[in-house]
Parts: sequence; structure tokens; C-alpha cells
Amino acid sequence: MLIFNEFPVGAATLNVVAAHRAKTEQGLRELGVYPGQEMLLMALLQDDAAPKPQNVLAELLDVDHSTIAKSVRRMAAANIVQTHRSAQDGRVTLVALTASGLTLAKQVKTVCQAVEQAATAALSPEEQATYIRLAGKMTAALKK
Repeated sequence: MLIFNEFPVGAATLNVVAAHRAKTEQGLRELGVYPGQEMLLMALLQDDAAPKPQNVLAELLDVDHSTIAKSVRRMAAANIVQTHRSAQDGRVTLVALTASGLTLAKQVKTVCQAVEQAATAALSPEEQATYIRLAGKMTAALKK
């Protein structure tokens, strides 16, 4: 547990993030998924796993295009995703889950659901809503 008496909100936030990340990474390691890849898998699982433009994925995950491109290359080499050019605009690279990638993405979703359940088990629905609202306000303030 991180203790920063001068910065109790920051310490509390870092403690939640560290515990959540550790629990998530434990489940991901069992699946052979590297940290960060779970977010890409979850994004690709949305909308019935329809292929998504690489630039849209970067926007969704709030990362640089080069970060997504690197992850996509690694995941394509592992046969988790496949890429192809858009028929409408040849400059656009579409990313889709392979059959094994779809299975893996569903397993990652199960891990994320279990972590969410563990993280919120001690909170009432009202407390969860308050936490989400306050975290959103803090995030917005930090992004200014």
C-alpha cells in the first residue's frame, strides 16, 4: 500500500490502480496476454467484433497511432488479429480479431468481469455510482 500522508487523494487513487492492475495482470498472465493488449482486445470485441480502423482504435484507447500499430503488428504475428486495407479508403488499415483472437478476447472479458466484481463487491450500487462520478470529475480536472 502506498502511503503519502501529504497527498491522501493521490495515494488512495494509486492504491486502487495498483491493486486493480495487479489483479488484472494475474488473470491476463494465465492467458498469455501482455499488459495493454487487453484494452485492444476489449475494443475489438465491441460492436459484435466488427473490424475497426486502426486510427479509431488509437482514439478509443487514447494512445498514439504508433503504439496501436506496434501492438497490432505483435498481435498479428501471434495470429490474434488480422489486418487489411479498407475497400472504401485504401489508406485505412482495418483490424479484426481472428477466430483464436475472438476466443482470447472473450476470455479477457471474463477476467475483466471477475476483477470488476472483486473491486466492487464491498460497494453498494449507490457507492459505485458515486465512485464513477467522482473519478470522472477528477480525471477531467487532471486533463485540463
